[in-house]
Amino acid sequence: MVKRSKFEMTNAGIHKSTSVEVIIENVDSHPLCLHGPTLLFSSEKGRYYGCSSCRNKKDCTIHIEEAEWHKEGVKKRNEKYYSLIPKIDKVAAWNHLNEIKSLHPSNRAYCTTCREIYSLAQGKKHSKEHRVITPLTDEQLTHPSSWLPTLENDSVEAQYMFTKKSTSTVLGILRNNNIKNIICIGTPSIHEAAQANPDYDSILLDYDTRHHQFNPPNKFIWYNMFNNYMFNGNTDEKILNKFMKKSKDSGVCIVMDPPFGGRVEPLIYTIKELSETWRRVSEKTETETIPVIWAFPYFSEPYIKNIMPEIKMHDYQVEYENHKKFQNKKSGRKFGSPVRFFTNLPLITIDLSNDSNYRFCDKCKYWVMSTNNHCNKCKECTSKNGMTYRHCNVCRRCVKPTFFHCKECGRCCQEKGHVCGVIVESQSCYNCNEKGHKKSECPKLSKKGNKKRKLA
Repeated sequence: MVKRSKFEMTNAGIHKSTSVEVIIENVDSHPLCLHGPTLLFSSEKGRYYGCSSCRNKKDCTIHIEEAEWHKEGVKKRNEKYYSLIPKIDKVAAWNHLNEIKSLHPSNRAYCTTCREIYSLAQGKKHSKEHRVITPLTDEQLTHPSSWLPTLENDSVEAQYMFTKKSTSTVLGILRNNNIKNIICIGTPSIHEAAQANPDYDSILLDYDTRHHQFNPPNKFIWYNMFNNYMFNGNTDEKILNKFMKKSKDSGVCIVMDPPFGGRVEPLIYTIKELSETWRRVSEKTETETIPVIWAFPYFSEPYIKNIMPEIKMHDYQVEYENHKKFQNKKSGRKFGSPVRFFTNLPLITIDLSNDSNYRFCDKCKYWVMSTNNHCNKCKECTSKNGMTYRHCNVCRRCVKPTFFHCKECGRCCQEKGHVCGVIVESQSCYNCNEKGHKKSECPKLSKKGNKKRKLA
């Protein structure tokens, strides 16, 4: 069965949004690009196949109309992508790393231009324009994410590494849930911390192929999280299945940190496909879902909640080493990092008792930011972005302190720059949380009303 989900995509500087629908379905029969199988999109202009990872056409130009895909010429052209996608030899890379480890740190080097590790004495000469990192300690070889130059295209492969504090928080959540095995999707810092801790085991699924040079063949999978695609095919599928099966009795959890420009719908579909595989290989029941800890901006909550309501957002602010704005420091955002953990694990298991920035809410029964007040009318701690929200009796909900209730619009609106009757992009419907209309015009509310009237 094909599942559909809508998402508003807005071009910078343009207030009018264009609705683009992702047709969520199995991608095995879809055309390929360099990022693996494409996704099927639908817009006012028709249905087409586009890159699963790149929202900017400059990053990946593939665009195939659905009707064109079935033509023989297009299929032949698509076959070229199979040969264009590079191959990696994980066994050879692991053997090479062990040779490098046998050398003195001063004889170890990594060329960031060629993206390869080598011996200074025996390796090829690199151009003066190449950036070479040397020496390399044993610690660096086991924690490459701490020194490898990051790839910073937010919509494709953004690499913002968790701080040690955030990494410790993740491991603490897993410990409190008696989970010892971690499927690290786009989280090399979590993988490295788990590999260094005897209480945990992990496997890294990442699009960044540089990591295959620093991991055993059974600990790294070249992977695209937006289409659940493993570039080494059946070989890596068997590796992941074996890891899941091994974790049957000691617990397993997906810890994922997608690029913030990525779309929610395919990510949730990936979680569901991995969960289905986990149930099959671990002999779990149909009702069981694989545990997930997902780092994503707080403003994505409505989209995640609407598609997968069992995943809840926690108030913990995730911090990153290499992103100044996503740190709770003077150089960071005024109200702290906008990134939160979305999880289907019990929120009470996120223990922040050692952090003075958080307090335990006796009514919600979990830790929240110290600035997040509990609203007795909403019956929850309502702040989402680090501010202290206030309750609007007319709207019957808590809103940001920068909002005021506009009688003409019949809703609370952003005070700065407000124009009556105009729904700005930052506002959303109070009923369905989707943008572009207000509660009184919500189509979902109308359907509910119609049902009630028919029942009456």
